[in-house]
Amino acid sequence: MRLFTVLLPPIGSAKASGSVLDGAVFVRDGFHFWALLLGPLWCLWHGLWLAALAFLALSFALIAIGSGFHLSTQMQILAQLVLAFLIGLEAGNLRRFGLRRRGFVERGSVAARNLSEAEAIFFADTDLSEPEPQSAPPPPPAPGFSKRGAAGEEVVGLFPEYRGR
Repeated sequence: MRLFTVLLPPIGSAKASGSVLDGAVFVRDGFHFWALLLGPLWCLWHGLWLAALAFLALSFALIAIGSGFHLSTQMQILAQLVLAFLIGLEAGNLRRFGLRRRGFVERGSVAARNLSEAEAIFFADTDLSEPEPQSAPPPPPAPGFSKRGAAGEEVVGLFPEYRGR
């Protein structure tokens, strides 16, 4: 079984069909072989411009460090392979990060054998209405040393007692 994270586009960017669910993106967790093999191209294909630039910069830095320390060619190749392997391992996280930066909202996770089964499970369990907009988190409590509890007694600290909840 594979785990897929479901990300929905921002509510204001609904396509012409009108449903936000049409733009849902399923990102698979785990190792991505094509990100290992073609790291910068994989990043560019998925719109991860900064990740592609960072990968290239790290690659050139490894080459410069290797030639500066007069490392053997095998060691330099090993360093490049380790960098490519790390990109393959973290490709799903890079893609989720890039989508979140563009305003996508995480809607949930689905465990399935493949992408089509994950889509079927997600859309079967999801009502086809618009997702409710995420409300802002409640404001933090006002700073202070002392507060009144539920029964009016003095409470020391930031958290009131656990009565009546």
